Parts: sequence; C-alpha cells; structure tokens
Amino acid sequence: MSAHDARLFAVTVMVLLVLRFALLLLLWAVGGEPLQPDSSLYLQLAVGLVEHGWFSSSLDLYRPEVFRTPGYPAYLGFFQWLGLGDRFWPLLVQELLYLATVGVYYIGTRSLLDSGLARAVVVFLLVEPGGIGYPKLILSDTLNLVMIVPAVFAVGWHLKTGRWNWLLLAGLLLGAVVWVRPANFLLPVVFAPVLLVASGFGRTGCIRAALLVLVAALTLSPWLARNQIVFGTPYLSGQASNMFLNYHLPYVWEVARGLRFQEGQREAAVLAEQAFFAAESKRDGPLNTVERFRLQQQAALDALLQYPVVYAQTWVIGMLKTLLGPGMLDAYAAFGYQSERVRFAALDEVSFAHKVRSFLEYLDWVVLAEVALRAGLLLLALVGAVVIMRAGSPFLWIIMLLSAYTIVVPGPMGLARLRFAAEGFLFLQAWIGLRCLLQRSARWRTLASVPNK
Repeated sequence: MSAHDARLFAVTVMVLLVLRFALLLLLWAVGGEPLQPDSSLYLQLAVGLVEHGWFSSSLDLYRPEVFRTPGYPAYLGFFQWLGLGDRFWPLLVQELLYLATVGVYYIGTRSLLDSGLARAVVVFLLVEPGGIGYPKLILSDTLNLVMIVPAVFAVGWHLKTGRWNWLLLAGLLLGAVVWVRPANFLLPVVFAPVLLVASGFGRTGCIRAALLVLVAALTLSPWLARNQIVFGTPYLSGQASNMFLNYHLPYVWEVARGLRFQEGQREAAVLAEQAFFAAESKRDGPLNTVERFRLQQQAALDALLQYPVVYAQTWVIGMLKTLLGPGMLDAYAAFGYQSERVRFAALDEVSFAHKVRSFLEYLDWVVLAEVALRAGLLLLALVGAVVIMRAGSPFLWIIMLLSAYTIVVPGPMGLARLRFAAEGFLFLQAWIGLRCLLQRSARWRTLASVPNK
C-alpha cells in the first residue's frame, strides 16, 4: 500500500468514525426507539438476574426460563447492576464493541488475506446500514457478532500458525456465542471438516476437529447441566420450536392453503394447544416447559412435512429475504424514524409477489437502492464462492461455510438482521468475486488489443 493510499484510507476511516459518533450523539439527544418486539423479554430476564438472582421472566414467582439463553440478558443485567439503568449505556457499549469488531476484521483480513481486502471491508462495515442500526437496538445481534467474528479469525490464525491457543480461543468463543444465539450451536461441527481437510485427514486434523468441538461443548455445558437439573433433560432452547411453529408453518400455509400469515399463526397456536391437551390427558398431569416446546415443535414438523415442495420453496424465499432484506429499515427503527412502517410478515396479502409489491410501496429510494446494491453483492458473492472453491484456502472455506450457515438456518423466517453476523464475510466473498471478474476483464481486453497476424 502506497503512502497516498494509506493516508486516504486513514482519512476515510476518521471521517466515518466522526459521523458514527455524531449519530450516537443524535441517539442520545432524541432517545431513539431501541426497543423491538424481542427486547421486552431480554429486559425482564435481566431484571430477574439482578434483583432475584434467577433466570426467569417472572418477577414474583420463579418460572425457569428456557426459551431464551442467558447471554444477552446477563449483558443487560450488568448495566442494571452498575446502576446504569438508562438504555443508552448498553447501546453505547454495543457501538464500541461493534467498532472493536471492525478492528478485528481489519487485522484478521490483512493478516490472513491481504491489505486491499482489509481496507475494503472496514469501509463497508463502517457505512453498512445494519452496522449503524443493530448496535443501537436492544437485541442480541451485536453481542452475537462480537463473538463469532473473532472465533472465525482465530480458526484462521490457527490454520496459518499451527498455534493451539488460537484453536482453544475459537472453541471458547463458539461455545460462548451459543449462550447468546442458540442457533449457533452447530458451528463447531460445521467448521470441523475443514480442519480435517486442511490436515490431509491425518491425526493432527482429527485432534484439531475434536478439540474445537470439545471446548465449545464444555463452554456450553453449564447451561445444559442447568436444564438437565431443572427439566430433566439437557435442552438447549425453545427458539427452534418457536421458529417452526410461529414462522415456518404459517409461511408454508400461506402458500399451500392461501391462509394469511397472522391467521396461520393463530391456527398453529391451536394446533399446539391440541397437542398439549392430548399429551396431558394421556399422562393425567401437566407438561413442563421443555415438554411443551418439544410437543409443539413435533406438531409443527408433522404439519410441515405434509407440504415438502412448498416448504422447500418457502425456505429458498426466506434465504432471499435474509440476503436482500434492507438493514436501513432497522437503522431507521433505531432512531424512531418510520415507526408506523408495516412489517413484511404483517402485510395483509396471501401472494408472496403481492406482498413484495406492497412492501416496496412503503420504501424510500435510499432503502430501494440498498436492496439493489445487496442484489449486486449477492451475485458477486456467488462468483466469489466459485473462486473460493477453486482456491483451496481452508480459511476462505470457513468464511463461506459461516456465510452459508447464517443464511440457510433461519429458512422461511428470513430477516435482514439474521444476516448481520456474516455481513462482513459475505462482503469479502463478494469482493473476491469482483476481483476475479475485473482480472478476467483485463485479460480479455489485453487479448482483444493484440493484433492478428
């Protein structure tokens, strides 16, 4: 990197940091709207931890919580314990944590890939709408990001240096992040085959893969042990059950039966209640929370498997929603702008095409431009995926696997904020694709300029 490029990059970063600081001051001045539909439960659980020392959303009677994991409530509870009950303080720290993660991106990308990619991803992350919005919301997305990104780079540094402390750190972070976002629990298993391949399927590779999974499992084990003691089973979380019953099934019914999403949610709730009633009648006694979650998940899966083709279609649509969803809307929400906006799922349309059309009518040109830009990044990322597969770089495989996992797992639920943990890695993948296309274009121009003899 030339001295001029270094100065230009430094000035750009400084300007963007000043602008972000100005937005933070604006948030402090106007108050914003940091509370989202999921926020209230996080705050209730934080109060329970601080005031009663229990993990329960009920403040008068202990009802052990298993729908949420305690990672993010503990983060919020820390500020309440310090007497910083104002919601601004957790948001301020989330902003600082996000900027620290951008720094990890720069150091890690420069070390494991190259400085050009490092500069590009830093600028992108400082202006990316989700990166502006999510740290300013009472949601677990930023804390999730703060653990996943260093974990990925730690795996990369282990592959590069062979130092085991990096692998131990990766396992620790991958276990800890499940306390924040339960859907991440399979990431060590997803990454393990890369460690095997990188070592030629030898003994070292087996030890690497086993150690990563083992450390992650041990880090998660206190939570599973608690649930074993309380519920009689090492249950992880009710999040998957909620996703299948309240999102996947209504979206499938919307297509298969012409049932509006909200009606589908009400009918799914009735389906679950019927399953509860049948089970309780059979045993002549009440079900505990975990048993109810398992029953409703099984009822939802049984209903979903009646429409396998439609389920697959809605899964693909959900992935596109996650990939193309505008983070700008959540940035608006953080500042209380367009608070009257109707959410995609709440639109009173059965046809997905009509729902998309109605949704787009609510959007301004900035948001529409973001959607168009994300479509372009998606195409470049697909090119980047081909380049990565051919390159044979284990670290790039890890990046691609994380991106794919983050996009695929939510399925029909499809939300822009579910993309947040992989945002920078998706950009790196797209930038690699762009480089490939530019290099090919340059070669074609060179060949075209050679005169025929």
